[in-house]
Amino acid sequence: MTNLEQIRAQHAFKAAAAVAPAKHKDYSSLAGNLPAMFQNNGLLATWAFLLSKHDKDQHSLMLQALLQHFQHEHFNLIDAGPLTPQKVFVDHWTHQNRYLNGEKLMQLTAEAVAFSGWLKRAAEALCNQ
Repeated sequence: MTNLEQIRAQHAFKAAAAVAPAKHKDYSSLAGNLPAMFQNNGLLATWAFLLSKHDKDQHSLMLQALLQHFQHEHFNLIDAGPLTPQKVFVDHWTHQNRYLNGEKLMQLTAEAVAFSGWLKRAAEALCNQ
């Protein structure tokens, strides 16, 4: 049986390995700041910041890694299906006709903090070569 830490580590190292040969410096820097961003600013503000910088590869890659992690069957934090980071934010989390209750937001934020810690470790291990 796979535990939560194994799932987080697997997803984080897979994401970091995909960028390690190319844009490793920028990705590593962003990954290093991400846990503090989630802790200080919360999920919605951090996600909005990453969306505002989506034209930069490392921000886009980070959002994709987070979205794929949230969609994992073990967490089931975001509906499965063809979603983009922007669609999740606009159509699911902040849409006026949808309700993201405090408990769900806290659950999403807690998982974002935990997973971003693994993204930071993976980037340190694979991208700082």
